[in-house]
Amino acid sequence: MAPARERRLFVASNRGPVAFEEVDGELVPRRGSGGLVTGLTSALQETGGRWVAAALTEGDRARAAEGAFTAEAEGAAYDLRYLAIEPERFENHYNGFANRVLWFCHHYLWDLWRTPSFGPETERWWAAYRAVNAEFADALAAEAAAAGGAPAVLVQDYHLCLLPALLRERARRVRVAAFWHIPFAGPTHLHALPDAIREALLDGLLGADLIGFQARRWADNFLACCADLPETDVDRAAGAVRRDGRTTLIRVYPIQIDAEALAREAGGERVAALGADLEASTEGRSLILRADRMELSKNVLRGFAAYDLLLERHPQWRGRVRFLAQLYPSREAVPEYRTYARECLAAAESVNARYAHGDWQPVDLALRDDYEEVLACYRRYDVLLVNPVIDGLNLVAKEGPAVNERDGVLVLSRGAGAADELGEHALTVNPFDIAETAEALHRALSMPRAERAARAAALRASVTATPPADWVRRQLDDLERVASAPD
Repeated sequence: MAPARERRLFVASNRGPVAFEEVDGELVPRRGSGGLVTGLTSALQETGGRWVAAALTEGDRARAAEGAFTAEAEGAAYDLRYLAIEPERFENHYNGFANRVLWFCHHYLWDLWRTPSFGPETERWWAAYRAVNAEFADALAAEAAAAGGAPAVLVQDYHLCLLPALLRERARRVRVAAFWHIPFAGPTHLHALPDAIREALLDGLLGADLIGFQARRWADNFLACCADLPETDVDRAAGAVRRDGRTTLIRVYPIQIDAEALAREAGGERVAALGADLEASTEGRSLILRADRMELSKNVLRGFAAYDLLLERHPQWRGRVRFLAQLYPSREAVPEYRTYARECLAAAESVNARYAHGDWQPVDLALRDDYEEVLACYRRYDVLLVNPVIDGLNLVAKEGPAVNERDGVLVLSRGAGAADELGEHALTVNPFDIAETAEALHRALSMPRAERAARAAALRASVTATPPADWVRRQLDDLERVASAPD
């Protein structure tokens, strides 16, 4: 059997590595950011693999009509196939089932005394979700047949839960690794889903030979959910699930950042200019930073409440600290997100109304998507607040310490998967406890220089130790082990 890295490799994800936009009559590719794109790009360039994704922009849809194609963006070449899914079907799949049901379930976002209530709307979303997963399965089965042999497919995230099993039905020789990027809910919360849907989702994932998670707790939750399935053998010690005569391995692979690329971007001219502006506007005050999507699970409201409490209980910080919230819009088509964005703006305004004086404004909220601006803030912060209620990993907790130049302190929620790796070097907090978070902010602002330096150095060493391509290599190596093992 061919080694994993000699197999033809395919990646399947909802969003591709580049998005196409029309500029002066031409379709121009823009590369996405984040560890997923970076890590998978390295692996695909090693193996000559192809990335299959949904066409999200009009430019993407135009390129999708070509079938498979190649594109270059920021020095990287991509072998791509984009699927032009019917718009209403994709809307029901993505903003309906994936983001209104699965995202809410696995991030514990339901108000259980009111939501969810599953009915005809959910049935419509579920039908679209199944249809989109089937479209991906058909496309990948055709790709696998053309490739020959026993290719490997890396299925990414909650948008494509059903794909591993559907693909196995269509292409039995294919080897499948699925990676779950977000938290995985425990059995009690997952049982809120209709039984048929819950079992179909678990069976879909168990079609994979290997399933990876960001943190041990999410893997343990998945194993516990599988234990509720009939005629299923769960071996928690070995990290394995046996069902319908097949064994699926369950493993943990925290995603890594590309520290070298991040350093290059952070050293750019525009980042430097933005940093100089930031320094001038901060006027020597200590800077507390948060950089997040405007996302319910990121816990922005409690972050503002904790800062409010810090200023109330420790008035010595009034006028001496600035809280900069770099937030960019997310899922604006979902009503709960629009409401939450308004509440976050109101919370920031409330803190300012209570404490602002002279030329000091306690909170600055920037509602825009500007990664270079975020990088400038990463370099300058004194305290980085990362307090999600729950998070699969949280890359901000890794990116910030990698480029920060002031021995900044990380205040990190224990609800973030990254706390498993970074918690001993950060100040960890219960994300629901605003009093504890306020005291952690006070401790971070007051921390002796030597302790700040030691913690910052340990964080930098941790987040830069492993290149992102190793994240994929480990999965491919484990996929080969399970492929070679006798059943």
